[in-house]
Amino acid sequence: MSTEGATAVAERTPEADGALLAVEGVVVRFGGVVAVDGVSLAVPPGEIRGLIGPNGAGKTTLFDSITGVNTPSAGAIRLEGEDITGRPATWRARRGIRRTFQRQQPFGWLSVADNVLSALEWEGGGGGIAADLVAWPSRRRIEARRRERTDEVLERCGLTDVRDTPAGELPIARARMVELARAIVARPKLLLLDEPTSGIEHDEAEQLGQIIQAIRAEDHCSVLLVEHDVAFVMAQCDRITVLNLGQVIGEGSPEEVRTNPAVRDAYLG
Repeated sequence: MSTEGATAVAERTPEADGALLAVEGVVVRFGGVVAVDGVSLAVPPGEIRGLIGPNGAGKTTLFDSITGVNTPSAGAIRLEGEDITGRPATWRARRGIRRTFQRQQPFGWLSVADNVLSALEWEGGGGGIAADLVAWPSRRRIEARRRERTDEVLERCGLTDVRDTPAGELPIARARMVELARAIVARPKLLLLDEPTSGIEHDEAEQLGQIIQAIRAEDHCSVLLVEHDVAFVMAQCDRITVLNLGQVIGEGSPEEVRTNPAVRDAYLG
């Protein structure tokens, strides 16, 4: 059903109660184009949720709404029950929503280690410029903890051997790992991955899958995964939501989605 003329009243669903992320009747318009058309979904804590569909289905636009890059024309987005629809992207990132992008965006002039470390700098260390100038012990301890955490994540993502290499010199697969490391170093509550297997080989995708599962198990992080590699999505996700022309056309376990006639006709073929 078209949402032209829809109001900003959110559609509450039973699944939203207790969800880490609740998307409620979200509509996103660009001029006269409705890119996301009344989408609702709920991601509980610790779930890996796939978001699939053909090109132009609205997947990345929905990601942008969840992370604060765009503001929905209608509907609501909630994090742990709190309405964050009008919150800016930086606020959301600091409350535990982190993402990667379809086109990798590392800071090419910084080393791999500094790329990852940069995601922790917003936390501050107390004492301001004076603490920096005199190297207060508390500031040194905080910096040591940040670097220790950075080292842990570099090892998890297989980047220790290139920690001092400028990120701009890396091949695509390793640049994607830098982005992943930067996204997880602050222990997010919700991690959004946009086409993470694009441009990487099969064995690298297997490594990525292992990291995603470890993030969920060890850091209790929920993951929302946009991906065209259907086999990868089916192997990694607990549940899958399918979009087509901005609307949800199917949702369920990998097996339920695989056998859904509407999904097969629109996407899986």
